[in-house]
Amino acid sequence: MSNNRVAATNPDQDTSLVQAFDPAYGILVMAANGAISIKEGTVLITKTTAAALTLVAPTAGLPAAGGDDGKQLRITAATAHAHTVTTPADAINGADDTVTYAAVGDTVLLTAYNGVWYATLGGPTPAALSEV
Repeated sequence: MSNNRVAATNPDQDTSLVQAFDPAYGILVMAANGAISIKEGTVLITKTTAAALTLVAPTAGLPAAGGDDGKQLRITAATAHAHTVTTPADAINGADDTVTYAAVGDTVLLTAYNGVWYATLGGPTPAALSEV
């Protein structure tokens, strides 16, 4: 994704800036529900109500071979709502598929390996993992 802005497609949503990516710093700001479009860098969740976000599973293999092994993605809540990030079944730690946030600063650091995101949780609450 290039440095751009994506307008909301739902007419009930605010059509102001809902997603912005700064490739120079690897920062993606999510202000609306949707798909996380990066597998490396930082995602800040800024939606003013609970965000429902999705994240694809990483591709197994080293980056030189087209895979994602070793890539790290940090997802942090910048607003205090019950944000969720959902992956395909068992794509987090091989057993979970959902991260739920509660407080500003709740964070999950995801490290890709062999098609799975391995999570390190942090923050005031911290974020919680579950299988839905």
